[in-house]
Amino acid sequence: MPRLQELAHRLSLPIESDLSGYRASPEFIRHFPIGYVREHQIIGLQSPSAKVNHATEPAISLAISDEKAWPQLDIVSRKLRHSVRPLLADAEQIRLAIIAAYSVREGEAEQVLESIGAESIADQLAVLASREDLLDADGRAPIIRLVNQLIFDAVVAGASDIHIQPYEGCVKVRQRIDGVLFDSFEIPKSIQEEVLTRIKVLGKMNIAEKRLPQDGRATVQLGDRVIDLRIASLPTSHNERIVIRLLDKSARLYTLDELGMPPVTLKQWQSLIRVDHGMILVTGPTGSGKSTTLYGALQEINSKEANILTLEDPIEYQLDGISQTQINEKKGMTFASGMRSLLRQDPDIIMVGEIRDRETANMAIQASLTGHLVFSTLHTNDAASAITRLLDLGVEPYLVASSLVASLAQRLVRQLCPN
Repeated sequence: MPRLQELAHRLSLPIESDLSGYRASPEFIRHFPIGYVREHQIIGLQSPSAKVNHATEPAISLAISDEKAWPQLDIVSRKLRHSVRPLLADAEQIRLAIIAAYSVREGEAEQVLESIGAESIADQLAVLASREDLLDADGRAPIIRLVNQLIFDAVVAGASDIHIQPYEGCVKVRQRIDGVLFDSFEIPKSIQEEVLTRIKVLGKMNIAEKRLPQDGRATVQLGDRVIDLRIASLPTSHNERIVIRLLDKSARLYTLDELGMPPVTLKQWQSLIRVDHGMILVTGPTGSGKSTTLYGALQEINSKEANILTLEDPIEYQLDGISQTQINEKKGMTFASGMRSLLRQDPDIIMVGEIRDRETANMAIQASLTGHLVFSTLHTNDAASAITRLLDLGVEPYLVASSLVASLAQRLVRQLCPN
């Protein structure tokens, strides 16, 4: 900041403390890719009050935070073919303005589709950064831009899943928003193969294997937000069907008070999660918010006095002060083997992402009987079915009776629009 004030003093220019009131210049965004803008820490903003050379368009102010960016005024001016005025602002304000400016690209997938034409794309399908930035659209092959735009549109719309469903004459793209599937748009059948291949490349899946289901995962970036993708393919009669689950790692955590529990249930739950040892289960169908409830519980009981460890697949949120371990079944790190390792770490509280098999169930129960508090989830329709599910997995009834403290069932309910 002192350097910025010094620059302001030398140039007799004021420092703009807040850029949120400015709109990004569409002309600037059209000509300058986000990579270039980030490198030089600049952003072109509209200044509606001024006119340039009696032209109809408003003047552009170029926000800079450092004298090193001063030469960019001339470069931007020559590229846009009209004068550009300097605007001094803090680097953090410019960073936020860049993200806001390049995030407004909804509905561009159709434009990308129109631009594909007969362009050669197969040779560029394997181009993949370790973490694809969805805001960086320039310089990408059309198919890569199209797939990035599909994911971008879904993230902006708040979708939890993207469904790519091939039919005989077209490929439909659908988004699941608030638990309901909506048709997003159609992809021509002629580029179906390239789109599916690009998604499989993104998920590090075998692009040659089209007869067997596959699973993949990837991480993409949208400004400051990091999105985990879980990709699953399934062969169908009209080519492979792909579903992409979106997990926003930068989504905020919810406290127990915000989850919508009835006051009586909330009071009971808050006292149950503070017991010394035993097993507490949260049940419900996939995507019903079980992990979010457990994260809320862990946040509430987290303290410096307790050693809290988790085993998750995937790690959905980062929790301060809690050691979180990612399951990797390909490398032999399963819930069962992870539980054994966790018990050697002197834990007080353990959170196991999901009880899927007999071995994990037995390990969780043994941990709860030896002085640990164990949280986990089960796929059952109601709270009482958790007991029968554990018995189905082969756990002895007397062990269930002595270890299970509580079972909570939950569902997501759609909210009414406040308007």
